[in-house]
Amino acid sequence: MIYIFLCVDFDRDAAFPALGHKHAISKPRQTEIQDILTDPEKSAEIQGSIEGFDQILSFLIKKKLPTVFYFEARTTNLISKRHPEFLKRLNQPFFEKGVHGYDHEDLVGEETGVPLEKQEEFNLIKQAKEKIEELFSTEITGFRAPYMRLSENTQKILLNLDFVYDSSIYLESDKAIIPYSDEHGMIEFPVIKTPKASLMKGMYTYLWPLFEGKRGIKEIVSNYIQLIHNSTEDNSYISINLHSWHFAYSVEQNCYLSQKEIHKNTEFLIKLITKLEEIEGVHFSTPKLWLEDNKLLRKT
Repeated sequence: MIYIFLCVDFDRDAAFPALGHKHAISKPRQTEIQDILTDPEKSAEIQGSIEGFDQILSFLIKKKLPTVFYFEARTTNLISKRHPEFLKRLNQPFFEKGVHGYDHEDLVGEETGVPLEKQEEFNLIKQAKEKIEELFSTEITGFRAPYMRLSENTQKILLNLDFVYDSSIYLESDKAIIPYSDEHGMIEFPVIKTPKASLMKGMYTYLWPLFEGKRGIKEIVSNYIQLIHNSTEDNSYISINLHSWHFAYSVEQNCYLSQKEIHKNTEFLIKLITKLEEIEGVHFSTPKLWLEDNKLLRKT
Protein backbone atom coordinates (compact mmCIF):
# COMPACT_ATOMS: atom_id res chain seq x y z
CA MET A 1 0.00 0.00 0.00
CA ILE A 2 1.18 3.52 -0.86
CA TYR A 3 0.12 6.26 1.55
CA ILE A 4 -0.70 9.72 0.24
CA PHE A 5 -0.50 12.65 2.67
CA LEU A 6 -2.23 15.89 1.73
CA CYS A 7 -0.23 18.49 3.68
CA VAL A 8 -1.37 22.10 4.02
CA ASP A 9 0.91 24.82 5.41
CA PHE A 10 -1.82 27.05 6.80
CA ASP A 11 -0.17 30.44 7.18
CA ARG A 12 -0.42 34.14 6.40
CA ASP A 13 -0.79 35.10 2.75
CA ALA A 14 2.52 34.54 0.96
CA ALA A 15 4.68 34.67 4.08
CA PHE A 16 8.08 36.19 3.29
CA PRO A 17 11.13 36.84 5.47
CA ALA A 18 12.16 40.48 5.79
CA LEU A 19 15.60 41.73 6.77
CA GLY A 20 15.70 42.69 10.43
CA HIS A 21 12.30 41.17 11.31
CA LYS A 22 11.97 37.87 13.18
CA HIS A 23 8.35 37.50 12.09
CA ALA A 24 7.31 36.94 8.48
CA ILE A 25 5.55 39.69 6.55
CA SER A 26 2.70 39.04 4.15
CA LYS A 27 3.82 39.80 0.62
CA PRO A 28 0.70 41.93 -0.09
CA ARG A 29 1.80 44.23 2.76
CA GLN A 30 5.51 44.55 2.04
CA THR A 31 5.18 48.06 0.65
CA GLU A 32 3.36 49.44 3.70
CA ILE A 33 4.82 51.82 6.25
CA GLN A 34 7.36 50.61 8.78
CA ASP A 35 5.19 50.84 11.90
CA ILE A 36 2.81 48.29 10.36
CA LEU A 37 5.59 45.96 9.21
CA THR A 38 7.18 45.87 12.66
CA ASP A 39 3.90 44.68 14.21
CA PRO A 40 3.57 40.88 13.73
CA GLU A 41 -0.23 41.02 13.75
CA LYS A 42 -0.68 44.07 11.51
CA SER A 43 1.82 42.74 8.97
CA ALA A 44 -0.08 39.43 8.69
CA GLU A 45 -2.74 39.24 5.97
CA ILE A 46 -5.14 36.26 5.90
CA GLN A 47 -7.53 37.18 3.08
CA GLY A 48 -6.15 34.56 0.71
CA SER A 49 -6.23 31.75 3.25
CA ILE A 50 -9.86 32.52 4.10
CA GLU A 51 -11.31 33.27 0.67
CA GLY A 52 -9.07 30.99 -1.35
CA PHE A 53 -9.24 27.91 0.82
CA ASP A 54 -13.01 27.95 1.29
CA GLN A 55 -13.88 25.85 -1.77
CA ILE A 56 -11.28 23.15 -1.22
CA LEU A 57 -12.14 23.02 2.50
CA SER A 58 -15.75 22.21 1.59
CA PHE A 59 -14.50 19.45 -0.72
CA LEU A 60 -12.24 17.94 1.96
CA ILE A 61 -15.00 18.01 4.56
CA LYS A 62 -17.56 16.45 2.20
CA LYS A 63 -15.15 13.61 1.40
CA LYS A 64 -13.86 13.38 4.98
CA LEU A 65 -10.42 13.24 3.42
CA PRO A 66 -7.57 12.80 5.94
CA THR A 67 -5.42 15.93 5.72
CA VAL A 68 -2.60 17.30 7.87
CA PHE A 69 -2.57 21.05 8.51
CA TYR A 70 0.62 22.68 9.75
CA PHE A 71 -0.80 25.80 11.38
CA GLU A 72 1.07 29.04 11.86
CA ALA A 73 -0.13 30.10 15.30
CA ARG A 74 -0.48 33.83 14.58
CA THR A 75 -2.65 33.20 11.53
CA THR A 76 -4.78 30.63 13.35
CA ASN A 77 -5.31 32.97 16.28
CA LEU A 78 -6.35 35.79 13.92
CA ILE A 79 -8.84 33.44 12.27
CA SER A 80 -10.24 32.50 15.69
CA LYS A 81 -10.95 36.20 16.38
CA ARG A 82 -12.07 37.36 12.92
CA HIS A 83 -13.57 34.19 11.40
CA PRO A 84 -14.56 31.82 14.24
CA GLU A 85 -16.92 29.81 12.03
CA PHE A 86 -14.07 29.13 9.61
CA LEU A 87 -11.93 27.84 12.47
CA LYS A 88 -14.74 25.46 13.48
CA ARG A 89 -14.77 24.07 9.93
CA LEU A 90 -11.04 23.41 10.19
CA ASN A 91 -11.55 21.45 13.41
CA GLN A 92 -12.64 18.16 11.83
CA PRO A 93 -11.73 14.82 13.46
CA PHE A 94 -10.16 13.59 10.20
CA PHE A 95 -7.89 16.67 9.99
CA GLU A 96 -4.57 16.25 11.77
CA LYS A 97 -3.14 19.44 13.29
CA GLY A 98 0.54 20.36 13.43
CA VAL A 99 2.66 23.45 14.07
CA HIS A 100 4.26 25.77 11.49
CA GLY A 101 5.89 28.35 13.76
CA TYR A 102 4.24 31.19 15.62
CA ASP A 103 4.95 34.05 13.21
CA HIS A 104 6.44 31.96 10.40
CA GLU A 105 9.90 32.66 11.78
CA ASP A 106 13.09 32.00 9.82
CA LEU A 107 14.62 29.87 12.58
CA VAL A 108 18.18 30.15 11.23
CA GLY A 109 17.97 33.81 10.15
CA GLU A 110 19.21 32.96 6.66
CA GLU A 111 17.28 35.79 5.01
CA THR A 112 16.25 37.91 7.99
CA GLY A 113 19.75 38.29 9.41
CA VAL A 114 18.20 37.58 12.83
CA PRO A 115 18.82 33.95 13.86
CA LEU A 116 16.95 32.80 16.94
CA GLU A 117 18.81 31.96 20.13
CA LYS A 118 18.15 28.45 21.46
CA GLN A 119 15.92 29.58 24.34
CA GLU A 120 14.02 31.99 22.11
CA GLU A 121 13.39 29.24 19.55
CA PHE A 122 12.20 26.93 22.35
CA ASN A 123 9.83 29.59 23.68
CA LEU A 124 8.37 30.39 20.25
CA ILE A 125 7.73 26.76 19.31
CA LYS A 126 6.29 26.08 22.76
CA GLN A 127 4.03 29.12 22.50
CA ALA A 128 2.89 28.07 19.02
CA LYS A 129 2.17 24.49 20.12
CA GLU A 130 0.19 25.64 23.15
CA LYS A 131 -1.85 28.09 21.07
CA ILE A 132 -2.77 25.51 18.42
CA GLU A 133 -3.63 22.97 21.10
CA GLU A 134 -5.80 25.55 22.84
CA LEU A 135 -7.64 26.63 19.69
CA PHE A 136 -8.40 23.08 18.53
CA SER A 137 -8.55 21.31 21.92
CA THR A 138 -6.20 18.62 20.67
CA GLU A 139 -2.71 17.25 21.24
CA ILE A 140 -0.09 18.32 18.70
CA THR A 141 2.55 15.81 17.59
CA GLY A 142 3.83 17.12 14.23
CA PHE A 143 5.97 20.07 13.13
CA ARG A 144 6.96 21.67 9.85
CA ALA A 145 9.50 24.46 9.98
CA PRO A 146 8.72 27.72 8.16
CA TYR A 147 10.71 27.91 4.91
CA MET A 148 11.71 24.24 5.57
CA ARG A 149 14.69 25.46 7.62
CA LEU A 150 15.70 23.74 10.85
CA SER A 151 18.30 25.17 13.19
CA GLU A 152 20.90 23.00 14.90
CA ASN A 153 18.65 23.09 17.98
CA THR A 154 15.22 22.43 16.46
CA GLN A 155 15.03 18.63 16.69
CA LYS A 156 16.09 18.59 20.34
CA ILE A 157 13.60 21.35 21.09
CA LEU A 158 10.83 19.37 19.40
CA LEU A 159 11.63 16.28 21.47
CA ASN A 160 11.66 18.33 24.67
CA LEU A 161 8.24 19.69 23.76
CA ASP A 162 6.81 16.20 23.14
CA PHE A 163 6.56 16.42 19.37
CA VAL A 164 6.71 12.99 17.73
CA TYR A 165 7.63 13.85 14.14
CA ASP A 166 8.99 16.56 11.88
CA SER A 167 8.42 17.14 8.16
CA SER A 168 10.92 19.87 7.23
CA ILE A 169 13.54 18.10 5.11
CA TYR A 170 13.67 17.53 1.36
CA LEU A 171 14.72 14.10 0.11
CA GLU A 172 15.55 13.38 -3.53
CA SER A 173 13.62 10.34 -4.72
CA ASP A 174 11.82 9.04 -7.80
CA LYS A 175 9.47 6.85 -5.73
CA ALA A 176 7.53 6.78 -2.46
CA ILE A 177 9.68 6.87 0.68
CA ILE A 178 9.71 5.61 4.27
CA PRO A 179 10.07 7.92 7.32
CA TYR A 180 13.13 7.50 9.52
CA SER A 181 14.38 8.49 12.98
CA ASP A 182 17.13 11.11 13.14
CA GLU A 183 20.08 11.08 15.54
CA HIS A 184 17.93 12.69 18.24
CA GLY A 185 15.12 10.13 17.99
CA MET A 186 12.76 12.46 16.15
CA ILE A 187 10.81 10.72 13.37
CA GLU A 188 11.31 12.54 10.07
CA PHE A 189 8.76 12.53 7.24
CA PRO A 190 10.76 14.08 4.36
CA VAL A 191 9.21 15.91 1.43
CA ILE A 192 10.11 14.42 -1.96
CA LYS A 193 12.03 16.30 -4.62
CA THR A 194 12.42 14.18 -7.74
CA PRO A 195 15.84 13.92 -9.47
CA LYS A 196 16.33 16.25 -12.43
CA ALA A 197 17.39 13.25 -14.53
CA SER A 198 14.11 11.40 -13.79
CA LEU A 199 10.92 11.45 -15.83
CA MET A 200 9.55 13.91 -13.23
CA LYS A 201 12.34 16.41 -14.07
CA GLY A 202 13.19 17.71 -10.62
CA MET A 203 9.61 18.25 -9.46
CA TYR A 204 9.10 19.26 -5.85
CA THR A 205 5.98 17.76 -4.31
CA TYR A 206 4.92 21.27 -3.34
CA LEU A 207 2.22 22.52 -5.75
CA TRP A 208 3.74 26.02 -5.92
CA PRO A 209 4.67 25.67 -9.66
CA LEU A 210 1.15 24.50 -10.51
CA PHE A 211 -0.56 27.49 -8.89
CA GLU A 212 2.00 29.87 -10.40
CA GLY A 213 1.42 28.47 -13.91
CA LYS A 214 4.92 27.01 -14.29
CA ARG A 215 3.72 23.40 -14.54
CA GLY A 216 0.42 22.16 -15.96
CA ILE A 217 -2.06 19.91 -14.18
CA LYS A 218 -1.56 17.07 -16.69
CA GLU A 219 2.17 17.07 -15.97
CA ILE A 220 1.61 17.19 -12.21
CA VAL A 221 -0.87 14.29 -12.30
CA SER A 222 1.45 12.29 -14.56
CA ASN A 223 4.41 12.87 -12.25
CA TYR A 224 2.54 11.73 -9.15
CA ILE A 225 1.31 8.63 -10.97
CA GLN A 226 4.89 7.94 -12.05
CA LEU A 227 6.08 8.23 -8.43
CA ILE A 228 3.45 5.67 -7.43
CA HIS A 229 4.28 3.30 -10.28
CA ASN A 230 7.98 3.45 -9.35
CA SER A 231 7.17 2.45 -5.77
CA THR A 232 7.41 -1.14 -4.59
CA GLU A 233 8.03 -0.82 -0.84
CA ASP A 234 4.91 -1.44 1.20
CA ASN A 235 3.73 1.33 3.56
CA SER A 236 5.82 3.99 1.82
CA TYR A 237 4.33 7.45 1.31
CA ILE A 238 4.21 10.44 -1.03
CA SER A 239 3.07 13.85 0.19
CA ILE A 240 1.16 16.52 -1.70
CA ASN A 241 2.23 19.85 -0.20
CA LEU A 242 0.63 23.26 -0.60
CA HIS A 243 -0.07 26.58 1.10
CA SER A 244 -3.53 27.70 2.21
CA TRP A 245 -3.28 31.06 0.45
CA HIS A 246 -1.96 29.86 -2.90
CA PHE A 247 -5.39 29.21 -4.38
CA ALA A 248 -6.08 32.94 -4.12
CA TYR A 249 -2.76 34.78 -4.35
CA SER A 250 -0.11 34.73 -7.08
CA VAL A 251 3.44 35.49 -5.99
CA GLU A 252 4.51 35.83 -9.62
CA GLN A 253 1.81 38.42 -10.37
CA ASN A 254 1.93 39.91 -6.85
CA CYS A 255 -1.86 40.10 -6.61
CA TYR A 256 -4.97 38.39 -5.35
CA LEU A 257 -6.79 36.23 -7.89
CA SER A 258 -10.37 36.38 -9.11
CA GLN A 259 -13.01 33.92 -7.97
CA LYS A 260 -12.75 32.27 -11.39
CA GLU A 261 -9.02 31.75 -10.93
CA ILE A 262 -9.52 30.48 -7.36
CA HIS A 263 -12.05 27.95 -8.68
CA LYS A 264 -9.57 26.84 -11.38
CA ASN A 265 -6.84 26.23 -8.81
CA THR A 266 -9.31 24.37 -6.60
CA GLU A 267 -10.30 22.14 -9.51
CA PHE A 268 -6.61 21.40 -10.16
CA LEU A 269 -6.21 19.93 -6.69
CA ILE A 270 -9.52 18.07 -6.85
CA LYS A 271 -8.45 16.49 -10.14
CA LEU A 272 -5.11 15.40 -8.68
CA ILE A 273 -6.77 13.86 -5.60
CA THR A 274 -9.43 12.14 -7.71
CA LYS A 275 -6.89 10.65 -10.14
CA LEU A 276 -4.75 9.28 -7.31
CA GLU A 277 -7.76 7.81 -5.51
CA GLU A 278 -8.49 5.74 -8.62
CA ILE A 279 -5.16 3.90 -8.39
CA GLU A 280 -5.31 0.52 -6.70
CA GLY A 281 -3.26 0.28 -3.52
CA VAL A 282 -3.29 4.03 -2.81
CA HIS A 283 -4.56 5.20 0.58
CA PHE A 284 -4.98 8.82 1.72
CA SER A 285 -3.79 9.26 5.29
CA THR A 286 -1.69 11.52 7.55
CA PRO A 287 1.70 11.10 9.26
CA LYS A 288 0.07 10.46 12.64
CA LEU A 289 -2.22 7.81 11.17
CA TRP A 290 0.77 6.24 9.38
CA LEU A 291 2.59 5.98 12.72
CA GLU A 292 -0.48 4.43 14.34
CA ASP A 293 -0.92 1.94 11.48
CA ASN A 294 2.72 0.92 11.75
CA LYS A 295 2.69 0.91 15.57
CA LEU A 296 5.42 3.53 15.80
CA LEU A 297 3.52 6.29 17.60
CA ARG A 298 5.12 6.69 21.00
CA LYS A 299 3.05 7.80 23.95
CA THR A 300 3.73 11.33 25.25
